[in-house]
Amino acid sequence: MSITFKKKVSSTPNVRLPTGTRLNSNGNLLITSTGVSSLDTFIGGGLPIGSLLLIYEDKNFNLSDSILRCYLSEGIYNKQDLCVAALRTDLTENLPTKEENISSSDTRTDEENEKMKIAWRYENLSTIDSASTSTIQYDLQSTKSIPNELFEQIKIHKITWNDYQQSQSSISYRTYLLKTLQKLLTTDYSSQQTEKRILRIGIQSLSLSLFDDNPANHFNELVAFLYHLRILLRTSLATCIITLNEKSKLFETVADLVFELKLSNVIHSDYVAFCQLIKLPKLNTIQPLIPDTWDIGIKLIKHRKNLLFEKYSIPPDLSADASRDEKNKSLTCTPSKELDF
Repeated sequence: MSITFKKKVSSTPNVRLPTGTRLNSNGNLLITSTGVSSLDTFIGGGLPIGSLLLIYEDKNFNLSDSILRCYLSEGIYNKQDLCVAALRTDLTENLPTKEENISSSDTRTDEENEKMKIAWRYENLSTIDSASTSTIQYDLQSTKSIPNELFEQIKIHKITWNDYQQSQSSISYRTYLLKTLQKLLTTDYSSQQTEKRILRIGIQSLSLSLFDDNPANHFNELVAFLYHLRILLRTSLATCIITLNEKSKLFETVADLVFELKLSNVIHSDYVAFCQLIKLPKLNTIQPLIPDTWDIGIKLIKHRKNLLFEKYSIPPDLSADASRDEKNKSLTCTPSKELDF
């Protein structure tokens, strides 16, 4: 009986993917980066096209805004259009600049590959995930600005509070925002368009009470907005990140990805905050991604200018052969009984 190995080849090798996107490890989902490489590893490699990500904001809004800014900067560098709806700050100003570092521990020279004797039959196969050899980071405190040439290659759509007031519409701001997004997604970024361009949507603090036309209808309006936006995203070449300052189980049912940011209150802790994964995408699969941990620590590295997400909790060893009693372990090599020859 002989065992052979065959390289998996895509069924559509000639299909050209939109800029800034790639297929996931299973080859059944089109994804794009969030702008934070360490965060991508916890959510299956990146944001699926057509998905909705909810972020429960931290207390000071600093981390949630930083993730949004990295998300928008990644779109600019990948020549993807942007749509921004923000009230507290203009997210398109002073966007972080890109830094790409190639990890030396993951790279191999040609001589090392030739000397590899184990698994010699895989020498001519390409790496499964080329993105794992590079780490994309954004300098949150950079004094440099993104080159104007990159801005000229994309479109930036801004939906501001002033635009809503000047329209003198009788509907609420969230309804106005949803109708504007509907027109944009169905006309310019539909999945049926011949020119495949990706749109990144960033909405800041959607749950602010300032947007309420009727405070009694606050919760129902938020759920309806998220529900209809998710339907629009499913048939569009777009991704969306929304930050919220309130939590609800119902919000999580109408989103694809959800995580919560919490500031660290431990003195002298290495982590500035913690990220708790609440929901991961279940698109084009019957077996969703199950991460090693749902709890993530967030660090600010390189003079507090780069975000780093890493696992900080280790699951317990629940295997049957796991030893719980150190007293039962014997460190001697001598037999317990005399041997009779």
